[in-house]
Amino acid sequence: MYWDMALRSAGLWVILSLAAGYLTEQERSTIVDMHNELRSKVQPSAAFMQKVVWDEGLRLVAELYAAKCIWDHNPELENLGENLFVGTGPFNVTKAMLNWFEEHVDYDHETDNCPEDKMCGHYTQMVWADSKKIGCAAHLCDKLENLDFEKATLLVCDYFPQGNFEGQKPYESGEPCSKCPEYLPLCKDNMCVVEDLFHPSEEPESDDTEAPTVLPERPVMTTEPVLIPEEPTQVDVIIEVIGMEREGNHGSKSESVSAPLVMLIWLLMALVL
Repeated sequence: MYWDMALRSAGLWVILSLAAGYLTEQERSTIVDMHNELRSKVQPSAAFMQKVVWDEGLRLVAELYAAKCIWDHNPELENLGENLFVGTGPFNVTKAMLNWFEEHVDYDHETDNCPEDKMCGHYTQMVWADSKKIGCAAHLCDKLENLDFEKATLLVCDYFPQGNFEGQKPYESGEPCSKCPEYLPLCKDNMCVVEDLFHPSEEPESDDTEAPTVLPERPVMTTEPVLIPEEPTQVDVIIEVIGMEREGNHGSKSESVSAPLVMLIWLLMALVL
């Protein structure tokens, strides 16, 4: 009886731990759609801006790190940018995206300057023209290392290629799509896109094999406001307190669970019954 109860408890813990790291399909779509909508409306307008697409490899990197519940940038990133957000209370992915983007108020595109007492790096990474892939994960943390928060949701978004390089603006200003490269010949919503002969109105999820996403070998972190490619350094990231509720589900929704997780649940149920 004891071992039966212990196995059931262990199985439940595994299920809840995995579910806590999942964003719903709707939340994933919201992240991508909001990035592209905001990228298409930057001011001044961008002569070259490309759409971002969801990348499962980046999602996995973000998910593995979010589960550690550490309020700090991932020290094992290479050639990846990263934005972090944390909040207590009901998790709202739209709120997180808007908080990052609102940093544009303090960023001067003409001079590529951000006041020392402000943060602009989340915004500049969001609208970095060369960043074309994104993968995110949210995890409900009982406690958060380096931050005195309990029952807080940690959102991690990783970008490829990374942005925020010193001496570079996130994009070149000009007439929208006036500098689209040959491999992105079409202009859609003020962004340069690839021509899809089979589904011209759809953007493929991620079919770029130019540089597959892999776990990095040396540290590279998002800086504030910009990164030095050779000697990356780390700075502060946003803390957003949504509320101080202590009951109920404060993490991301888990209504939409992937097929692997469903299979895992069935396997665990078979083991404990």
